[in-house]
Formats: sequence, C-alpha cells, structure tokens
Amino acid sequence: MKCPHCDEKIGLFSKALNKFGNPKTCPKCTGIIKIKVDVKLALLWFVPMMLLHFFVMKPLVSAAGYSGSGVIGIVAGLTIVLSMKLANADKT
Repeated sequence: MKCPHCDEKIGLFSKALNKFGNPKTCPKCTGIIKIKVDVKLALLWFVPMMLLHFFVMKPLVSAAGYSGSGVIGIVAGLTIVLSMKLANADKT
C-alpha cells in the first residue's frame, strides 16, 4: 500500500499500521492516514474469489475429509485484505 501523502510504500504488517488507536501516521512523512476498504475493488475481486472457492479450495478441503463450509470465511477475509487501501485521514 502507498501513503496518500508521499507515495511511499507501507507494508500491511508494518509497525505503523498495526499500532492500537488512532491516528495512524506514515513512518516516512508523518502524515495522518487511515485504512479503508475500497468497495469497488472488493466487488471486482468477488467473482474470481468465488471461482477459487467453488472450483479449487472447497474440493481440496472436501477431498481431505473435512467439511468445505469454513473455507468461505478464508476466501472472504482474503477478499477484504486484497481490497484495502490507505486514505488521507483529513478527507472523508
């Protein structure tokens, strides 16, 4: 993900983004940022993730002898993580 202020890359698991409380600040430029889910991007990821779920993950888990019902939670979480972006906290 890139900082909306300085365009520097910030890792999803970086110390700056995973601290408790707000505001979160960019470690490079100390700009105030927030993490938000881009709904358009999440909808774009929806179809490929459902195909992954029904045709790859669920059959593999079922073939291993487990119920494939819990796999949808993993796929949904992955969809949300892939659609996250950083936004300027001053704008809404």
